[in-house]
Amino acid sequence: MPRVKLKFNWKLFNPNFHHLEKELRNINRRFIWCYGGSSSAKSYSVAQAIIIIASLIEGSDTLVFRKVSATIDETIYKDFKNIIYSLNLEHFFIIQAKKIKCINGAQIVFKGLDDPEKIKGISSFKRVVLEEVSEFDFADFKQIRKRLRGMAGQQIICMFNPIDKEHWIKKKVFDNEERNELSNSLVDHNGILRLNIDEKYTHVTEKWEGGEVKVKGKVYPPNFVVIKSTYLNNFWVVGSPCGKFGFEDIQTIADFELDKKTDYNFFSIYALGNWGKLNRGGEFYKSFKAENNVQDNEYSLELPLHISFDENTNPYVSLSVYQGEGLATWKIDEICLEHPRNTLRHALKAFVKKYRDHNKKIFIYGDRTSLKADAKLEKGQNFFTIVEDYLEDHDYSYTRRLPTKNPNPHDRGEFINDIFAFNIPGVSYYVSSKCPKTIDDYESVKEASDGTKHKEKTKHPVTKITYEKYGHLTDTDDYFLCEYYKEQYNKYTGRKKKKSRRTKARSLGELGINI
Repeated sequence: MPRVKLKFNWKLFNPNFHHLEKELRNINRRFIWCYGGSSSAKSYSVAQAIIIIASLIEGSDTLVFRKVSATIDETIYKDFKNIIYSLNLEHFFIIQAKKIKCINGAQIVFKGLDDPEKIKGISSFKRVVLEEVSEFDFADFKQIRKRLRGMAGQQIICMFNPIDKEHWIKKKVFDNEERNELSNSLVDHNGILRLNIDEKYTHVTEKWEGGEVKVKGKVYPPNFVVIKSTYLNNFWVVGSPCGKFGFEDIQTIADFELDKKTDYNFFSIYALGNWGKLNRGGEFYKSFKAENNVQDNEYSLELPLHISFDENTNPYVSLSVYQGEGLATWKIDEICLEHPRNTLRHALKAFVKKYRDHNKKIFIYGDRTSLKADAKLEKGQNFFTIVEDYLEDHDYSYTRRLPTKNPNPHDRGEFINDIFAFNIPGVSYYVSSKCPKTIDDYESVKEASDGTKHKEKTKHPVTKITYEKYGHLTDTDDYFLCEYYKEQYNKYTGRKKKKSRRTKARSLGELGINI
């Protein structure tokens, strides 16, 4: 067959494709995970990369799996066919039923996993693509991993939406990989594209790789890479940043904006591509609804900063930042530093770096038990003196605001639930969308049988330290809200106690007991 030179205009492709082009050529990459929001061109970009890189350039074979074979024709198989025609490549491919052959001998085969026996015999393929891998069982994934062998550079490419943070993908794969950042965000906290045109659109929302691979004492580069994208990275939804190509789909964008207002949890998963859980229940913060209680308020240099701490260091040190005016307060930031930077000093350093220009007073909140002496510290030192000494060294004016005793966990939970339900007259509190871990905490921490927070335990995949999975950032909010709204909180708990005594008296009276 005569050699043919093809040229593709890079404007035909989204950022995902450019990353995939690089990763498909990296023989050290075994696993490529593409996940994120809907309309982010995950599947389309993978199909483009397989057609051009794997089939046309390499001449290698690819096997594409979906969990159910009946869904193939109208999904991933249709994408492959449409791309071939849209790129005018129909002269280079023979399209058959669930099979696409390239004239150089490479083939793309489409199968369903209705029958687990179909996993056998995959070793002859260079790549296996798992479309909607969240529909697969972990056992399916394990079998594919084991049976794809015997050829250099074999890869497994997985695509999915992160609809359930309890899913095996997160628990058994993502949470067990040591994370190394590879690139910064394409989208800033306000959802604005901030891409330099000269970079030729090769960035996605987030990209990270696993740790090094060690075999028989020899160290190899990471074999695990994650590419996360959202609709904001799809130039055929939001248009290109330069405005010279792509398409701005006003209705799709408007639909995402509607979800943001009416069902933020759904928006977070399907628009922003964040891990979530659609079916929820038993939460401690029953009244928290992101669509009602998440609102972005601008950081003001003219207002004091309020900072609140949780002393736990795992899974991260929790430092929350707030501002307020009168009875209106809002959370503007969360600083959550994980291993190996999960120390108080690292958290304070990060705070000072962000707010070095703030010359107004800072109010400090937290767990009163952190006033206790610590044998690891110098005499007279405790958690809060370390905070105050650090702020003083950086020329901040501060005031410590701690309760005389920590508020009752059950009472403070009911008080904050009523704040979120707008049942405390005049009081309003909002969490910024720039605080995704806080939002996740509110949506995830469960209620124990005694009405307090259930502190679920888990183990860190790298340090192997057991820690409480949720509740740390919401604890910082609890300390801040109960102390900032001390007058309202005391009135609230006082009314509840009076009501409880009246109810008890009525019950005893009905039993003929005089009190």
